[in-house]
Amino acid sequence: MDRNAVVSLRAKLDGADYPVEGSFAVDKISYTRDGRFSGTGRKNGIVSMTETVRVNKENGTLTLGYSFFRDSRVVASGVAVFDRGDAEGAA
Repeated sequence: MDRNAVVSLRAKLDGADYPVEGSFAVDKISYTRDGRFSGTGRKNGIVSMTETVRVNKENGTLTLGYSFFRDSRVVASGVAVFDRGDAEGAA
């Protein structure tokens, strides 16, 4: 089984559904912005994923929180924090 995936999408922060390619979990996603970026993914019209990205202006970090659903139950969730880092040292 190939565990690699390339997921691609183009979306606006307008709450409309946009197609997602390459995802096993969602086929449409919508995004809004209300002080944070919030996304809701759907598979066959049913909510299957939510995600929220918050920007900390003081320290430049991004915090991503996500949940995957099956039959209205959370089956996976997590949080990732991204530091801005040193752009000079980036490869």
